[in-house]
Amino acid sequence: MSEVRIDRLTLQVPGLTPAEGRRLALQVAAGIATAGAAGGGRDIPTLRLDLTAAPSAGVDALAEQVVAEVLRQVRRLP
Repeated sequence: MSEVRIDRLTLQVPGLTPAEGRRLALQVAAGIATAGAAGGGRDIPTLRLDLTAAPSAGVDALAEQVVAEVLRQVRRLP
């Protein structure tokens, strides 16, 4: 399994408390790492995601949505 390294993760999610934001960031990082060789050994300098979550979406659902979109974009890269 390839190493997954995230140098910087910036999330702008209005309405979350600082504790929820930390939890979201940790869950996103863990979800990407769990996916294995998400980057396929490539250096991917920047991904930008613009997502709209359901108003009632909790941190777990947001994390799943972010991870799914990151993986979708990475898999589309040449």
